[in-house]
Amino acid sequence: MANVVNDHSARALAQQPAPVQRSDTLFEGGRLLGGLYILTFIIIALLVVIPLVALIYGSLRSAAPGLPGHWTLQNWAGLFSAGVLDTFVTTIGIGVAASLIAAFVGTAIALIVHRTDFRGGSTITALVSLSFFLPSFILAMAWIIIGSPGGLINGVLEDVLGLQGWRVDAYTATGIIFVMALHEVPFVYLLMRGPILGMDATFEEAARAAGASPYAVLRRITLPLLSFSLTSSVVLSFILSIEQFAIPALMGIPGHVTVLATQLYLLVRFPPPDYGLAAAVGLALSALTGVAIWLQRRIARNNRLTVTTGKAGRLTPIPLGHWKWAAGTLCWGYIALALILPVIILVYVSLLKYFTPNPFNGAYTLRNYVFLYESGATMRSFWNTLIVSGFGALLGVILASFISYFTLRHRPPGYRVMDFTASLPFGVPGVVLGLGLLWAYAYLPLPIYGTLTILIVAFITRFLSYATETIGGRMVQIDRSLEEAAWTAGATRLQTIKRVLMPLTMPSLQGAYFLLFMAFFREIASAVLLYTAATNVLSTSIWSFFEQANWGLASSLSLLGMVVVLVFMLLLMLVTRKRSAVKLALAGPSDNSIALTKQ
Repeated sequence: MANVVNDHSARALAQQPAPVQRSDTLFEGGRLLGGLYILTFIIIALLVVIPLVALIYGSLRSAAPGLPGHWTLQNWAGLFSAGVLDTFVTTIGIGVAASLIAAFVGTAIALIVHRTDFRGGSTITALVSLSFFLPSFILAMAWIIIGSPGGLINGVLEDVLGLQGWRVDAYTATGIIFVMALHEVPFVYLLMRGPILGMDATFEEAARAAGASPYAVLRRITLPLLSFSLTSSVVLSFILSIEQFAIPALMGIPGHVTVLATQLYLLVRFPPPDYGLAAAVGLALSALTGVAIWLQRRIARNNRLTVTTGKAGRLTPIPLGHWKWAAGTLCWGYIALALILPVIILVYVSLLKYFTPNPFNGAYTLRNYVFLYESGATMRSFWNTLIVSGFGALLGVILASFISYFTLRHRPPGYRVMDFTASLPFGVPGVVLGLGLLWAYAYLPLPIYGTLTILIVAFITRFLSYATETIGGRMVQIDRSLEEAAWTAGATRLQTIKRVLMPLTMPSLQGAYFLLFMAFFREIASAVLLYTAATNVLSTSIWSFFEQANWGLASSLSLLGMVVVLVFMLLLMLVTRKRSAVKLALAGPSDNSIALTKQ
C-alpha cells in the first residue's frame, strides 16, 4: 500500500509544472536573444514613455505644440475651475450609472442563460457576443437616428400618431447612459459567464436540502459567491465608461453634456484651442482610470471566496416557472435594442434618398453605396484601414510575443520594469494617448505625423496589453520541462522558441491577432486627433460623415465596415480550422509533439 501511495505521489510531483527560472545575466540565452531583449525594451519605452512625458511637458507650457511659450502652472490651476469640476462630476456620475446598469443587466442575462431552464441560451450567448463587436460610435449613431429630436421616434409620434407633446431626446445624459450601458453589457456578460459556470454545485444543493427556496438560494448563496466577480465587473465597466469617447462625443456635444474625454477634444479641435489645459485634463482622466484599475486589481487580489472545490456536483437549473416571460423579455429585449434594431435602422437610413421617419414615405435608392464606390477618398480610407489593422496587428502580436516571452519565460534582469511599462497604456484613454502623440511628434525629429505610421504607433501602444494578456495566458501554461528537453537535445533558445513555444502558443497568437485587428479596425478615440485627409481610416470617415449630418453615407459606410469585419472573422476561423485539421491528420500515435500542438 505504501508503495502505491509513494508511486502516486511521485507521478503527481512529476506532473506539476516546473518553476520558471530567472536568467541571471542579460546575455545568458545568447547575444542575439539579449539583443532582442534590449531592442524590445527600447521600443516599449519609446511607445509608452514618450507620449506620457509629452503630456506632462505640454501641461506645463503656455503655447500649442511646436510653438514658443513659457513654463506655467496655469493649466493645472484650470482643473479647479467651475467648468472642469462640473465636467469631472458629470463624468463620474455617467460612469457610475452606466456601469451599474450594465452590471445588473449583464449579470442577470448570464444567470438566466447559465443557471435556469431558459431555452435558447446558446443563441443568446452568440448574439450577445456578436453585439460585443459592434463599435460604440456605430451604436451611438444608430440611436441618435432613432432618438434625436429629428429622429425616428419623434417623427412617428408627431407625423404618424399626431402626439405633439411627447418627445424623446438622445442628446442628454440619460441617452448617453443608456447607450453606454447597452455597449458594456456584453463585456459584463463575458466576465460573469466563467465564474457562474465554474461555481461548485454543493453550496446551492446544501441550501436547497435545508429547505431554502430558489429565490433565497440566489440571494443568500449564489450572489454572495459571485460578489467579488460582480464588483470587479462594475469597476471595469466604470473604467470603460469614463474613458469612452465616441458615445459622449456624438450624443453629448450636441446636447452640451460634457465629460472629460470630450472636453479634451473640444479644447483641441475648436477655437480658441487650449492644448495646455487639454494636456492637464488628459492626465487627470488618466489618473482617474488609474485609480479605478488599482481598485479593481485590489479587489481581485483580495478575492478569497472559494467557488470551485473539485468535488463532484452539477449545477441544477433553476426552474423559471411563471417568470419565463420576464427572462425572455430581458434577454431578447437587450438583443433587440443593442444589435437587431440598430442594424435595421442603419440599413433603412442607408437606402433613403432623403431622411424620413415614415418608411412608407421614403424615396429609396442605392446612391449612397454608389457614391462610396466611386469616391476615391472613401476607397483610400478602406485601404488605409486594412493596412493599419492588418499590418499594425501583426507588428503588435510580434512585439507582444517578445514581451510575454521575456517577462514570463526568460526573465532577464529588468523584466519587471518591462512588464510594468507595457501595462501602463491600459489606464490611458485613447483620446489622451492621441493628444500625447500630438505633443510628442511636434518636437521629435521624426516625420511620422500625417502618415499611417503614427496611427499604427498609437493603436499598438493603446492595445498592446490586450495582446500580451492573451499570449501570456497561454505561455504560463506551458511546462518548462518541454523547453529543457529541447535544450538537452542540443537546441538553442531561439530554436526552442521556434519549434516548441510558437507551435504551442499558435492558437493564442491567432486570437491576439484577431483581437488587435478588431480593435484597430474600429478605434476612433486615439485616431480622431491624429488623422489627416491622406490618412483617413474607416472609423474617422464615418465620424466625418456623421459630423456633416450625412446620415445616409455614414450608415452605408458603417454597414460596409461591419461586412468587412464579418468576412475577416470567417476567413480567420476557416484558416484556423484548416490548420487544426492538418495537424490532427498528421498526428499519429507516436507523434506526440504534433498532438500536443493541437491541444
